[in-house]
Formats: sequence, structure tokens, C-alpha cells
Amino acid sequence: MNFYDELERMTAELRDARQNAGWEGANPARIEKRIRALLETKQQEMEITNKGGRTRPAYHPTTIRMHSNHCPHAVRLWKMNTPYDRSIFHTGVIAHAVLERIGYDPDTPPRDIADQVIEQYCSQGRSYDGNPEPPSPIPDAIEGANLALRWHERFPVPNGEGINHEEHFAFDEEWNEVPYHSPDARFRTMLDVVEITEEYDEATDGMFTKAVIRDYKSSWVANAKELDTFQRRCQAVVVWLRYKPDIIILEIANLRMRCHFRKEVNTHFEEDTLEQWRDDISTAIRTLDRPLKPNPGRGCVRCPYAQRCTHFDKMSRDGDVIRQYIAAKETVARLEPDVRKAMKDKEPVEGVGYHEKERKRTTPDAKRILLEEWTARDGTVEQLYAALEISTAAATKIAKSITDSRQDRDELMERITKPEIYASFGIKRKE
Repeated sequence: MNFYDELERMTAELRDARQNAGWEGANPARIEKRIRALLETKQQEMEITNKGGRTRPAYHPTTIRMHSNHCPHAVRLWKMNTPYDRSIFHTGVIAHAVLERIGYDPDTPPRDIADQVIEQYCSQGRSYDGNPEPPSPIPDAIEGANLALRWHERFPVPNGEGINHEEHFAFDEEWNEVPYHSPDARFRTMLDVVEITEEYDEATDGMFTKAVIRDYKSSWVANAKELDTFQRRCQAVVVWLRYKPDIIILEIANLRMRCHFRKEVNTHFEEDTLEQWRDDISTAIRTLDRPLKPNPGRGCVRCPYAQRCTHFDKMSRDGDVIRQYIAAKETVARLEPDVRKAMKDKEPVEGVGYHEKERKRTTPDAKRILLEEWTARDGTVEQLYAALEISTAAATKIAKSITDSRQDRDELMERITKPEIYASFGIKRKE
């Protein structure tokens, strides 16, 4: 039995032992000791390999982010090639694949390309960085393909000279560029779209090189804040090192909202910043090369390794009610999407499912009736307007109808809204 099968078997055995605590033969502590020994043996094998110079891991921005978003132990499990749940990525993976193929094959009808991607990814799965992944569920694949097609309809996927889709980058420890799968690679990343163009600058009467880095996002919540994340800085650094552009445009393309968010980096004015970002990546790599101590807690929520992690499993049985709550929230977050799909158009089971609830909504003629009643009592329109409390959602809707661009709308909303601090119960994700 290989390491991963053995780890999965022992983790399942530990769960059973904890559920049956007190029964004859149930000894969780003994199983935990065996699991720790298994992990330590694997870690020692990896350290021996690293010292021998035969191979060291090449980190991705997502791997480095895993350390801060979840837990150092998640990175340790990643180093061991521990399988993890990628089901939440299916929709985005399909959308990315469709857009990439449209970019490289502009002559084939986009719908045909989408169908080909769905058939391939739902029957054979795919390989990511040399690691095979299981087939996608058909509903998720259809959703991802439709996201891509709607995006392409509004913002046609570019193609031609200077435009690369899913462009690969890899660098060694000294930031020399190396082949993507080189054993010397210490940092790797793939960018959704990179556009390199030469443009004329009237002010200097000369040409300059502009690089646009487009990152497709299938999440509703992807917004301008994404432009200053560690991942975005990594993208700027690798394009700067390869192409030496004068201007870098970082772009978030929100596929669901069908809009862009952009940030410009002038590489001449901000060279020190880019160098600092590169040094930050080097620091992260050196940190992740060290032994990593587990830190289970709020980072366990949405952690892809939670179901294969003995520290999370132990936390779920912890006597601390806060830690138990965090563990329960992760379990719910992982299971709820599948339960929602399973219960759609079905009667609730054990009270779980979709239930009819009643709520009050205004009728289409509510505004007219209110105005008639108000004026019948000698009220003026101005007085009615003063009595109304306009919500942020209503203000946004009005702003959309009276402005010509998103920038104008955002500026107007900035003038008529203000931030307000309030208490919201829940688990704040790591930043």
C-alpha cells in the first residue's frame, strides 16, 4: 500500500475510533501516534532527497497563499502530493479551458469548442502540473462553459501575435528563467492571458512596451481588491522578468459580473517595488522549505486538505467549543454545495432541503398607491421624498440608470455612501 492510501486508511480508522471512544479496542491515541510516525517518515524521506540535491519543490502562488489562508501543515501535505478535494474548482477550470481554446482556435465556433471541452473534461478529466484530476460533473462543466461563452460574447477573446493563453513561467532560486518542468525550478506559475504590445507615446514621441496580465475569475466576489494580492504581485514579477515591459496592466476579469478591474504599474517608477515583490517571493520559498508546524484553527474552513488532516480531525473533537465550531463550519462549507444539488426538486429529508417560506414584497403599483394616498392627505412630493429611506441597493440601481460608465457610477456612489462598522457574527477568514 502506498503512502497516500495508507494515510487515508489510517485517517478513516482514527475517525471511527473517536466516534466509538470508550468501546473495547478503540484507541485513538495509538492511531494518532502511528499517523505521526508515517508523516515523519515521509518528511524525512523528502528532506534526505532535498539535501541530496536531486529535487526540491517548485512553489506556486497558490501554494504560498495556502500557508497564510489555511495552515502551514496544508503546505506540508501538498509537498507530500497528498490528494485533495478540487471539486470547488470544476466550474472555473472548464471556463478557463474554453476561453483558452477559443483564443488559440478563433476559426472554430465557440459553442463547438465548449462542447468539446465538456466532453473531454467530463469523461477523461485533466492533468494539472502533471497531476491527474478526476472528471468534472456535467452540471458544473455546463455552467463553466456558459460563463466562458457569455464572457466571449461581450468581450471577444483576443488572439494573434503577442497574445499568449495559459502562459507558463518558471524560475530557479537565483531568478534565472528555466523550463517549466525543470528540476531546478523553485517558482512556477501559469497566467491566463498575457498580451504584449508596442504602443506610441505622444509625450515622448517614442514607442513603449505594454504588458496586460488578465486573470479570469469565476467568483462573484472577485473585485478591485484582488489587484493588490500576493498572487497579483507574483504575476507582475514574472512578466516583468521575462518581457521587461515599460507598463504592466494587472487585470481581473470577473466572468460572472462580466466586468474588468485594472491597475497600472509603471516598471520604471516602481522598479524598487517589483524588486521587493520578487524578494518577498524568495522569502516565502525559503520559509516553506523549513519544517512547518501545524496551526489548526479558522484557516481550516475551506481548506482542501481538511478531510485528510489529522489535526483538523482532532480539532473537531476538541473540548474547546470555539474550535469545535470552526471544524463544524468547515464540514458544512464542504458538504452544502453537494447537498443543495442533491435536494433540488426533492422533498426535504430529515428536515434538510428546500422549504417554502413567506415574505412580503411590494406590488408593482405600490409606488403609485403610496403617492396617491400621500397627496390625498395634502402631502407634497418633496415631503414624501424626505420621508423615504433609500437603501444602498436602490441608490446603486438609480446610479446605474443615470451614469454612462462604471467609473462614473463608482464616483457617484462614493459621494452618496459612507462605510459603516457593524458587528457580524461568524468566522473571519485569514487575510
